[in-house]
Amino acid sequence: MPEYQSWTFPDMPAEAAELLFRSEEKLVVVGVIGKSAFSDSNKMAAIGVLDSHPSLLEHEAREGTIQFYYNHKESVLLLHFETTFDAACMQKMLEEELADGRYEHFLLFNQRIRNRFARMLLFATQVCHIIVFVELSVTFDASLLMIFRALKIIRDKYILKFLPKLVKNSSTGNFLGKSARLCSPRVLFLFENYPDGYEKTNECISKLEFEVEDSIYKMLRNEFIITNNSAMSLFSIPSNKRFVYYNTNPRLREDPLLKSISLLQSFLQKTSFKDEDDDLEELAPFKGFGKPLIQCKPEHTQLSAEEIALKKREFMDLLMDHANEALQTGFDDSSTKFKGKNHFVILPPKAWYDTFKMLHRIFIENPDNPRFEASDIDYKAYLDNFNKIMDIDDEFFNACCDIGLQKAFAMYNNPTLTHYSSTVHKKLVEEAVTLYMKYARGTQKIINETKLREMCERCWSNGKQQCEVPSLRGNPCILPKHIVKDPSEHSSAHIFISTCNCGRTQGRREDPYTMRHANYEFYEYMANNCNLCAKVKKVHFPIFEPSINDYRAAEFEIAFPKLSLQDDSIELVERHDLHSPNSIVSDECSHPLTASQGTHTNLSLVSSDDLGKIAVDDGDMQSSDESLNELVIRVKDKDAQIAEERERSIYRQPSTTEYLPGMVHTESPLGLLPRFPSWSLVCVGPSSVYSHNTGLLEHFQSGFLSGANFLLPWDVHVRLEHSASWAYEKTRLRKMGEVFILKIFIGCEYECPRGHRFMMSSADKVLRGGSGIMRDSGSKVVYNNMPLYFPCPCRSQKADVAQLMRVHVVTPKAPVNVILDPKVRTGEREYIFTMGLSNPPKLTQSAYWILRLPYIYQGDEGPIAPPSEITSSNAINYGCLLAGMFGVSETEVDD
Repeated sequence: MPEYQSWTFPDMPAEAAELLFRSEEKLVVVGVIGKSAFSDSNKMAAIGVLDSHPSLLEHEAREGTIQFYYNHKESVLLLHFETTFDAACMQKMLEEELADGRYEHFLLFNQRIRNRFARMLLFATQVCHIIVFVELSVTFDASLLMIFRALKIIRDKYILKFLPKLVKNSSTGNFLGKSARLCSPRVLFLFENYPDGYEKTNECISKLEFEVEDSIYKMLRNEFIITNNSAMSLFSIPSNKRFVYYNTNPRLREDPLLKSISLLQSFLQKTSFKDEDDDLEELAPFKGFGKPLIQCKPEHTQLSAEEIALKKREFMDLLMDHANEALQTGFDDSSTKFKGKNHFVILPPKAWYDTFKMLHRIFIENPDNPRFEASDIDYKAYLDNFNKIMDIDDEFFNACCDIGLQKAFAMYNNPTLTHYSSTVHKKLVEEAVTLYMKYARGTQKIINETKLREMCERCWSNGKQQCEVPSLRGNPCILPKHIVKDPSEHSSAHIFISTCNCGRTQGRREDPYTMRHANYEFYEYMANNCNLCAKVKKVHFPIFEPSINDYRAAEFEIAFPKLSLQDDSIELVERHDLHSPNSIVSDECSHPLTASQGTHTNLSLVSSDDLGKIAVDDGDMQSSDESLNELVIRVKDKDAQIAEERERSIYRQPSTTEYLPGMVHTESPLGLLPRFPSWSLVCVGPSSVYSHNTGLLEHFQSGFLSGANFLLPWDVHVRLEHSASWAYEKTRLRKMGEVFILKIFIGCEYECPRGHRFMMSSADKVLRGGSGIMRDSGSKVVYNNMPLYFPCPCRSQKADVAQLMRVHVVTPKAPVNVILDPKVRTGEREYIFTMGLSNPPKLTQSAYWILRLPYIYQGDEGPIAPPSEITSSNAINYGCLLAGMFGVSETEVDD
């Protein structure tokens, strides 16, 4: 029969119950709790009560298991508690939470582990006289102080209120008294491992144990876990007895089965055996086993007294010393002032076991039952607040998060910033979150980060939000968020330098928020402040004229089917596939290039390459190098002219109740007119105001960059058919056979937001002075698409985006009218914007004309903002002025 009988609560064997309950002697209860790193979770090996190695016992470790070890001879009952601090129990609990999906955060898991251990430790202090705390490390775990301190608070605040009431009516209620426990249990610390570097001598071991005892005692006193009155302490520490023990046996947890297997393997590997082989001796129960007695020559080695003392050194001796004191006098570890006031009781086995089961139900079973509802208010408060008090570190981390949250929000809520944009808001939020992360720890870290972002968002929305409504050029409004009745109440604080219609005067303009201000009102204001604008000849564009008071903007689908663009001037340049001379005078276009008054001929511009492909009936037109820019004028007969004019007079009258909300483009519905003109076409003077030697002077056209203020000459060769009306002009015009040469000066002017103006010599090159201008440089502009936006050369790095704003035309001194039909392509849908005239305007001869293009273009989806950055290589992708905008028509000549 083993010295200690063992069983697991509540499954007590009948023979153990009979042996335990038949005795009426007093019983000292010793609880063994702490840490174990082995799969069996058994901490009894160092105490020496096991009759076999723990690994050989059939037992599955499980948190909350309580094992009984009883020795009736010594009146000692040992309780072994398996808790979450045992590695096997902790691993099993983690695996269960991972499988059920309950694992969220390490700190939350650690709290559950600590709380369940604390509950078992608190229960042990209620039912045990002595508690043995087993520690795996070589030093005291200071993190236990937090658990001890929290349990003392729980005991003083809740247990002393509800527990005396709950045990009052029990059979042992009178024995437990007001403290509702056997005594203030005495705690002994058992360290299973001995620190490396220390000598294993009695003197060194004793010195180490004394030092650790002093250290533990000071820490417990500093945290008020033990006090002068042991009755008010969570547990007690003996003042004149040893309570720390270091195990010095390195083979304490050595598995004998593994050792036997290892020796057997080495035995099988040997080829021969001799008497001097010592390996087999370790398998024998004693030295010389299986040999004749005559061969046995035991060697009697003389051990020193110190070695003998080390071999006899056992923890059970220290434990029994405290147990005997409990049996004889009890524990009274209070100071002199409180001596004799300590509560200590030793119950008979039967009474103690009934008390054990009752307290186990109160401290372990009821809290584990989620359906349990306590009837006692104090007991209910204990159940509700146990985890809150135990989670002190979580409270500390939450306090850190709160401090970080306050500082981060205070940094965000800068009183010097009255309002700011969403970009600044996002930057400030990220800075605030970065500051918060320096303080944030624990389970509320992510939750409080979300809360901080919500607080910043709420603060920004309630008074600090910038309006940020984009202008027509894409710049946000810098005013605080406000409700406006008119878009002009917005302001982006961007000021641009822009030029009037005639190009003489420059002025400051605010970033426009309405198309009317961008394309009309600013230029009207500049015209009132410019001396030349008041004198120039203007071409009036048709606009909407209401006939009723409740007129409105037209409503139509955004996506119209695109109209086929069949303008001869564009087709001849881009396609170069003419097969008939009738293509030259084709009228199948949206805006035919024909004159409306006193016109007998229609002329479209074609290059010499195109003309070389035209097969004429008389066969006298031959392709040659001198046919560059050659035009053909055919005089229509009177009947055809009358029929054409009659056909053009029949067109749909514009609406007087609905206006076009945007600008006129090729997809716009017929019969709708805009409320204001976005284009301007003015004659600024005779052709003599421009000198090709000096270019455009500052007093006439201000703001031009040096060397970029010249127009490009364009020699147009005109071939006549039935040229009787030109007979008297033959003496004035240069003539090359039947071809007359007309010199036209043109220029595509770009203007940047800083007011710098410059001409382009080609689609990808800025004009660099008048000396490099060739005789026919204008062909590169006429027969190519000119980009709508181009980088301004005023800056070397990150150039401003200049916009094509004006087309300059100096007409020749000849009986012709230069016809303008500009078409601008821009936007993602590639809108083609036009001036909206039923017939293209005719520019009078020998005059200086300036066509001002819109400042902002607006399609059906809304305004089209210019690009923020641009390069010369990709400029054409953002829009262009289509080639073929020029035409020439014959004027009537008075006899």
